[in-house]
Amino acid sequence: MTNTKKKSAKEKRILVASIIVAATIVAGSTFAWFTSKDEVTNRLSASAKYDVSIAEDFQPPEEWVPGQTINKDVSAVNTGNVDAFVRMWLGGQMRLLNEDTPSVDATSNVSFTAVNDQKLIDLGLTYGTGNNVYYRELSQKQIDNPKDEAHKTDANENTNQPATFSEVQSVQAGGVLVYAPEKAGYTWELEQATELPIYTGGTATMTNVAKGTKVGTGNSTAENKITATDTNYFGAIDASTFKPETTGLYIFRRNVAETADGTENKYEYSGYYYDATLNKYFALHNEIGANGHSDYVLPAGTINDNSTATPSKDQVLPVTINEGKKVYLYTASEKVINTGSTDNDLKWTYDATNKKFVVTYGTGDKAVSIDVNLDNIGDGAEAWTAISGTAADHTTTFYYNNDVEAGDSTTKLVDSVKLSENTKNGAYLAFDFDLDVFLDSVQVTMDEAGNENFEPVKDGWTVATGDTATAAKAEATVGAPEINTITWTAAN
Repeated sequence: MTNTKKKSAKEKRILVASIIVAATIVAGSTFAWFTSKDEVTNRLSASAKYDVSIAEDFQPPEEWVPGQTINKDVSAVNTGNVDAFVRMWLGGQMRLLNEDTPSVDATSNVSFTAVNDQKLIDLGLTYGTGNNVYYRELSQKQIDNPKDEAHKTDANENTNQPATFSEVQSVQAGGVLVYAPEKAGYTWELEQATELPIYTGGTATMTNVAKGTKVGTGNSTAENKITATDTNYFGAIDASTFKPETTGLYIFRRNVAETADGTENKYEYSGYYYDATLNKYFALHNEIGANGHSDYVLPAGTINDNSTATPSKDQVLPVTINEGKKVYLYTASEKVINTGSTDNDLKWTYDATNKKFVVTYGTGDKAVSIDVNLDNIGDGAEAWTAISGTAADHTTTFYYNNDVEAGDSTTKLVDSVKLSENTKNGAYLAFDFDLDVFLDSVQVTMDEAGNENFEPVKDGWTVATGDTATAAKAEATVGAPEINTITWTAAN
């Protein structure tokens, strides 16, 4: 009799295992990345034979796009030899990369620090400030028009050169230079023979210049100078061959509305910041798709096109930046958003009707929304009961309605994760979403006769978020050899 009591006291010791598993999901617009983590930490065990952990089936795709559902099965498994009560709850974190509020003046001297993170480099964010703020580099890679290959020879059997263009050349595509650094050097090659005032010894002479000739300003490397030494040229350039040589801001004009004589034409402006030391071009803060035209357009009202002055037929006047306005470099920043209940947090809303969490950050077109779809929520023995927390919805905890016998597993709690189709591409450049699944377990104890005790032996079985629950009798009877079904109710 004495030996039996000692054995019973030993069996009533409380064992708690806390297991955190993080699985990372990534999405992007022009680029997205995925990582998957699976960790086990802080496992407290009284013996090597007590072990309850999370089982996961998750294969992240190469790219996650709005509207796409990714299978992700999460359940609990008991690999020990002691039965256990189990509960789980969810949380998460988002690492969001997005366009920043413009703050870097493109007319000032800008310093650039190289980026080593390949994920950022793949997005064109190759340089930054060194303080989690990144600049977007314009690509100089020449891209072929795929249809040009079929038209290399025209109907008259003339051989044509297939067209190639780069992102930098797209910015220059207006073909008219209207702003450049003071005393800048820049060149281009003539597309056709042209008569130009070529400067020799400070004197301009009208000269017939052949097609393909490299021309430029007096401070450029071109042999054929079209300006005096310390002056800039403003006017038509060849967008496919224009090349700046001086660090600073360059702005180009394109005509978007040809109008009748005597009526003002309408223009839009694009540009870049060129770093001569790096030989790199950096994007400006633009008004995407302005007027239904280019993606590189400067915000409306930034440029004063000097339309009150009337240029002659062949003259182009340099533009100025309107008072109170600035031309900014494009900047992106990265921030980490943790689960919480304010507008600055990652919000979790439990949708009991549709058995899912809706996880959101931001509002309107800038909102990123993710559905974490659950399964087996209900009253059955092989299901989970949702007990709402005392704070925000993300504290909802799921209790398994049966004990998990040694060598057995629960039904799955998490079924899949979906990036909502309501999430716009403009809401992010890229992001990582870490879905954290937390597990807590308490061993099932037995009475002196070897029958399973129905209620967990740990009073106020609480988690860090502060919710509590108690077990009430259902199919099982107190002192029954085996627990069948548990009804979980929120504690007062």
